[in-house]
Amino acid sequence: MEQLKFPALQTVASSVSWKSSMKVGWDIWHHIHSLLPLRDAARIACVSRTFLRSWRYYPNLIFNRHILGSNSDGRGRDFIRTIDHVLKKHSGVNVKKLTLDMYNFPEVTNACRQRLDGWLQITMRPGIEEINLLSLANEAYMFPCWLLSDDRIKDSIRCLNLSSFAFRPTVKLSPFKCLAMLRLNYVCITGYELGCLVSNTLTLERLELNGCGDLDCLKIPSQLQRLSCLMVSGCFRLDVIDIKTPNLRVIRLDVEKVKKLSLGVSLELNELCIPGPDFASYARLKLLSNAPNVESLYLKLIDEVPPADMLPSKFLHLRDFCLSLPGRAVSPAYDYFSVVPLLDSCPSLETFCLNASHDCVGHETTNSEDPSHPRQIPGQHHGKLRSMTILGFCSATSLVELTCYIVEMAALTLECLTLNVHVRIMELANSCPCTRVC
Repeated sequence: MEQLKFPALQTVASSVSWKSSMKVGWDIWHHIHSLLPLRDAARIACVSRTFLRSWRYYPNLIFNRHILGSNSDGRGRDFIRTIDHVLKKHSGVNVKKLTLDMYNFPEVTNACRQRLDGWLQITMRPGIEEINLLSLANEAYMFPCWLLSDDRIKDSIRCLNLSSFAFRPTVKLSPFKCLAMLRLNYVCITGYELGCLVSNTLTLERLELNGCGDLDCLKIPSQLQRLSCLMVSGCFRLDVIDIKTPNLRVIRLDVEKVKKLSLGVSLELNELCIPGPDFASYARLKLLSNAPNVESLYLKLIDEVPPADMLPSKFLHLRDFCLSLPGRAVSPAYDYFSVVPLLDSCPSLETFCLNASHDCVGHETTNSEDPSHPRQIPGQHHGKLRSMTILGFCSATSLVELTCYIVEMAALTLECLTLNVHVRIMELANSCPCTRVC
């Protein structure tokens, strides 16, 4: 038998008898047991009858590559054999967290799925709080929604995380009473089906959708009063987003083909990220009029910023601003100086990141005027700006003018100025506070 990861527990386990466990209290030993990783919890159950009894009610069943021992060849068949062996000894009672991570075993994904219904029937019992089912497959496996027909099970779930599954909830599904986080990654689900689910989940606080290819519309009703974070990316068929819930604090939308984006209510946003390239710049900025208190903003514009008199409002609370200009939209004649009115509408700005794109790198002066006399206009003195980063900096006159303008307007407070001529894919994400995980 392999050595325990925690040697002190080996001594404890060997000294625990049934009588002593009764004196101390079985609940205490069970709590100690539940704090161990699954492999260590299984080992200690081999040397103590008390912990062996506790093993049948072990609460955190996390099946991933880490459960395989050093004697295993690391292949998928050992993964399946280990799960079968663990669940054979487990009662299925008191499971709080179930994680089945098949990412590292693509060769046995189909075999795992053939056993999945049986595994879920054992582990999805009243009291379960978190379910994580993660796989890699070309064909989505149908999540057995019938398991959620038991209200005692459905009413205890707080987190549901599915990857590469088909999830087909209907109006017949009764409301979730505790579900706070829903994460769907490459899940087959339509806008109607998702609507049936979220409208029955008034406790939802966080919704993440990534790569859901069947999702054509996303409607967030006003009844979701607790929803504070919405993240959507890679849903290439999504063309309508309608948000009516009033308490969102973080919105991140990385979508390509959205034709209608509506923030139907005034939001108290702290962070807004709208990097999708196919939405007009003015329409994007107009959306911000519904979020006057936004503090962090990541925006991608496909054309020049509208004049100051066309901007929808001032952003008095904006502290962190990341502005990205997609390469396909930026020509040598692009006027980067058009960003000035937008910056001047942000008097509380502390951090500014500009991604000028690959296409700008290496361009020579694009303005016929003398570059030694940059444009100067009366503007807003940025008395709080401490850091500015420009990725893809080049010799384009308008970009030099923009840089000089910002340095002059923030001369008293600017602490860090970074001009990077080498653009990397993750550079903006690492430089800008707006793009960090909420």
